[in-house]
Amino acid sequence: MTDSGSNADRTSTGAVRGAGRQPVLSVRDLTISYRRGASAARAVSGVSFDLEQGDRVGLVGESGSGKSTLASAILRTLPPNADVSGSISLHGDDLLAMNRAELRRIRSTRIARVPQDPLGSLNPVFPIGRQLGDVVRAHRRVSRRETLALVEEALRQVGISDAAVKRRSYPHELSGGMRQRVMIAMALINHPELLIADEPTTALDVTVQAQVVELLRRRVAESDMTLLLISHDIGVISELCTRVMVMYRGEIVEQGPARDVLTNPQHAYTSSLIDAARGKPRAHRHGSREVTV
Repeated sequence: MTDSGSNADRTSTGAVRGAGRQPVLSVRDLTISYRRGASAARAVSGVSFDLEQGDRVGLVGESGSGKSTLASAILRTLPPNADVSGSISLHGDDLLAMNRAELRRIRSTRIARVPQDPLGSLNPVFPIGRQLGDVVRAHRRVSRRETLALVEEALRQVGISDAAVKRRSYPHELSGGMRQRVMIAMALINHPELLIADEPTTALDVTVQAQVVELLRRRVAESDMTLLLISHDIGVISELCTRVMVMYRGEIVEQGPARDVLTNPQHAYTSSLIDAARGKPRAHRHGSREVTV
């Protein structure tokens, strides 16, 4: 096992994996701090990685490790008090340099997000079909009939068979699992290149969680899109992802093929996460500080 302060990177294939191809997403030396009066709190520190087409990459770490801040930076949804340095590129296009109009054009069509709180993300006063239709019409010139057909097909593709009826439902009329299916349909309806799923199985029971994981796996494979799955749940990561990045205190401390990282972790924090998932909390040291996961 390497020293717990090092970044254990077993991608070794970083240059080889991307040889001859431009990564879908490239993050280089990304650092994010939040201003708080005269001081600043660093949330992400010097993070670098590439995502290739068809990758299913899990970003795992405990709450407060910087996972959601990293996702917000990629999506350009950080609050005004966030200071960002480094670079984020989507197929070579500089995301940090894009203006609001450019960001509106790429959201949903090139990059999309599945949030962890579908009820809070859906508008309670409109049926889900209208909300899906609004996403379509924001980026395509289609007739009302074409929009309805696209909406119903998107719902069927996420396992909602009675789509013509369900599209008339309001968010509160649906179960938690059904609302998450709607959010996945909304994220995929414009065929993005990159899907960011931020804790998509939080608050779902085990059976529904398994269904959502299988749905994401199937839809990502069918579309050959790139998935960045953010989770604190090692089990979900192991079920869905082919690569894993482990984040701790704002840094990626280990990354590599999922099988290697999860069966033979090289960093003490990764071992602690795996032990915790198995019901065996374990303390490790980060510098002079002992942490129990």
